[in-house]
Amino acid sequence: MTRPPPRQQASRNPPTQKQVAERAGVSQTIVSQVLNGQTDQARIHPETRARVLQAIRDLGYVPNAAARRLVGGRSSLVGVFTYEAVFPSSTRDFYAPFLEGIEEEAARSGLDLLLYTGGRGGRRLPRDLGARLSLTDGTLLLGRPSDQDRRELAALVHSGHPAVFIGRRTVPGADLTCVQADYASATAKLTRRFLARGHRELLYVGPPGPDESALDRERGFAQALDLARVERLEPGHLDHAWLRGALEGGITAFLLENDALMRRLLEVAREAGYTVPADFSAAVLGDAISGEAGDPTWSGLHVPRREMGRGAVQALRLLVAGEPAASTVFPCEIVVGATIGRGPAEAR
Repeated sequence: MTRPPPRQQASRNPPTQKQVAERAGVSQTIVSQVLNGQTDQARIHPETRARVLQAIRDLGYVPNAAARRLVGGRSSLVGVFTYEAVFPSSTRDFYAPFLEGIEEEAARSGLDLLLYTGGRGGRRLPRDLGARLSLTDGTLLLGRPSDQDRRELAALVHSGHPAVFIGRRTVPGADLTCVQADYASATAKLTRRFLARGHRELLYVGPPGPDESALDRERGFAQALDLARVERLEPGHLDHAWLRGALEGGITAFLLENDALMRRLLEVAREAGYTVPADFSAAVLGDAISGEAGDPTWSGLHVPRREMGRGAVQALRLLVAGEPAASTVFPCEIVVGATIGRGPAEAR
């Protein structure tokens, strides 16, 4: 019985490409061509390729991504950097579908992912990122960058390193490719749905410090109304007195910028004895996820986050190939839940 050759015993030095070539009985050039996927161009026989791959497995050889870039090949590594912690703490985590879409498209494209963990003292592009970038073909970015972060982003774009941001981000002095959701059109459409149900006094509620996606929502709200009323506050400031004042002021419907505000509004309403949508209507300008037990199904949007993750990888592949990649806008769908009821002006 023929036994397979034993794996090389663990040693202080990792196996080299030369050792792979010796075990496979080929030149280092052929090993390099196999590693870089150049077997068709180099007319390498399938049996030779299989022998090289078997030698790689036997020795536990790991290709050096940086070295492959130096010889004109690609590392097939895509970097992922986030300005916020993104590992999901629940199935409702906002960033999880983006990461799932990235992973799916990367796997389909034969790419691996490298997660940058940021620098010390916060989630910032690390000062030594240049060394890490040399390992990757390009980088995907997510989250909310500060003004300082945007200056660093501009430098990244000017360096020629392929980069794509998931979400619309304005970077002064740089043409950053973005993959974004069409929040403006979706918010305008959802606002018109309130109007069609007879609501005329609507209030847009969002947190302080709006980013580009929040401003897009606000713009869509204003497009659908003659008078757009906007208030920005932290969820903790949305209390019984605030809600009572809004309702006594004539507001019959609320558009909440995110799920935290929507959840807080329904919580306060429940504690104060109000019923949605009998006493007022509401919708979230993001994914209509489930609230607390007993809450009505939320009305809101479906943001194609998984598709956006896939699209970001596709755009990055174009940039890596030296082709132009324009920013892409993905439409959002309206989710008709049970939190939009009849308004005062609806025909009876």
